[in-house]
Amino acid sequence: MNLSNILRFLHILAAAVWMGSALFWPGAVRRALAAGQAFLGPALAQARTGLGLDLWSGAATIAFGLVYASPAGGGPLRTGIYVGIVLALARIALLFGLARPALAKLTAAAAGGDLAGANAAAKTLPAYAGSAHLLWVLALATMVFSF
Repeated sequence: MNLSNILRFLHILAAAVWMGSALFWPGAVRRALAAGQAFLGPALAQARTGLGLDLWSGAATIAFGLVYASPAGGGPLRTGIYVGIVLALARIALLFGLARPALAKLTAAAAGGDLAGANAAAKTLPAYAGSAHLLWVLALATMVFSF
């Protein structure tokens, strides 16, 4: 086992966690909103955890990938890797531009007892999750298939 294999393993492991980080919480929040105010607290806590996991696993994926693709890591550095990095950074931008503001609006509306406002804010969560997964799959494809 050499450094290149370890870096590749850590990069793929972080990417797998990153993919999973947006799978569970958007639906949990929507279901909790449908069930009523009493169910919302735990779902919002789960969402905050999911967003934190999304950020840190994304950062780890990018960091391990950059080191793996560097001369020190011995991985390949080709056009697809650059495209994958841009797509990964776009997913992180989506996290800050869409998911975090939506969750903040949803939390504020729910704290004020405005379930209609919370539902309106929650409508952007599936868009985030779908876009995040699409960006992840596209980044994976650009890194796996040479071009």
